[in-house]
Amino acid sequence: MHRIDYRYLRPKKAAWLERMFQTPFPCRQDLQLWSGQNAVIFPRRLVSREQYANGQGGVLDKNGSFVELSANPGRIGGAYPMEVSEIRDKTVVFCGYLYQHWGHFLVESTARLWYFLKNDPTVDKYVFFLDENMPRTIGGNFREFLELLGVWDKCEFISSPVRYRKVIIPEPAYLCMQYWSEEYIAVFDTVASNAAQNPDWDLPNKIFFTRSHFAKDSGYEFGMDALDHFFQENGFSVLAPERMSLSQMICTIRNADTVATISGTLPHNMLFGNPNQKLVILERLVINVDHQVCVDQMRSLNVVRIDANYPIYTIDTHGPYMVGCNHILSRYAEDSGMLPPDAYYTSEAYRNRCFKQYMRSYQDNYRYRWHKESWYPDIADSLWEAYEDSYGYFRDFLDGNRPFLREHYFQIHYWKQFIKRIIKR
Repeated sequence: MHRIDYRYLRPKKAAWLERMFQTPFPCRQDLQLWSGQNAVIFPRRLVSREQYANGQGGVLDKNGSFVELSANPGRIGGAYPMEVSEIRDKTVVFCGYLYQHWGHFLVESTARLWYFLKNDPTVDKYVFFLDENMPRTIGGNFREFLELLGVWDKCEFISSPVRYRKVIIPEPAYLCMQYWSEEYIAVFDTVASNAAQNPDWDLPNKIFFTRSHFAKDSGYEFGMDALDHFFQENGFSVLAPERMSLSQMICTIRNADTVATISGTLPHNMLFGNPNQKLVILERLVINVDHQVCVDQMRSLNVVRIDANYPIYTIDTHGPYMVGCNHILSRYAEDSGMLPPDAYYTSEAYRNRCFKQYMRSYQDNYRYRWHKESWYPDIADSLWEAYEDSYGYFRDFLDGNRPFLREHYFQIHYWKQFIKRIIKR
């Protein structure tokens, strides 16, 4: 049974998370199959650039009707006009869209692979579809995952419509916040059990998976070095999972007593973890990540979530984000008997530097628009709560009493206020 520590989340966000965990999330034993002769598997076509994770794609039956079981609900599904020029005389299993984003791959592209563990001797290939007319080389940890599962040699990747002699469609063994199956977890356990340990690998008891290397290149994430330093000073090995092979990452996770990580898709790697393992999530988002709510339950994790962030404006999931050693992380350190954050990383000078970087990034990405998602009204209380909590750190900048970007030194409002203060003296 999973356990969640809500004490280090802002209260309204914690209450929202608790409601998510109370949402029914049943474990199913009755996964369905569809099979059809002369069916077509066709690639993804984007609906819009803004909906980068969505689109149209899936399977058509022999009559040209879309097979609903081939959809990834709310994400990818539905037909579009096409010509089918290729026919392959094979019996294949439809595996869905192969996301080449590691987090999406783990929670969406693996959900039909449970059928491979059935060892059906009639199957010739396991077919993933890619983007329309965009064949790609499948390498890195994506390939290693499929190799460790044992399915790689039978995998086929298509970027144009293909008609097959017979197509089998397994129902996804997991749908976010709807249901899951032990057969979904069995895929990750199989991969993990086949990950060979290298005697040269360092396998520490406490690890912190950082995003610092991403942050340096992205221009969207600020303050990550403060979290790196905090965990390093408290005996954690600070690791960048993108610089590890999948086997090394799996062995590192499974040999650790405590795994700490930044929120987002990084904690999804705990699908490879052990039941009842301790997970510490440093929250960079105001929102609660629904997939992680599911992972925590499926793996029965013991989770501490910490709002180690400074939210100012509403943003999309790309950011920018500002994280660091705020009063909430300091309270967690004190309660846990850990060394407090270094004075440099809790200083006004360091926070202000991160704030200025954040504001430049926000202006670059949104100009002066207020970003909003259709579901933001449902979490308005959490957004406001987070803003109020961060406002005190940056009051003078946000109130216009201190300029913080080069162009702001020429703001009339600032100089009016400055002259008033001089006169009062």
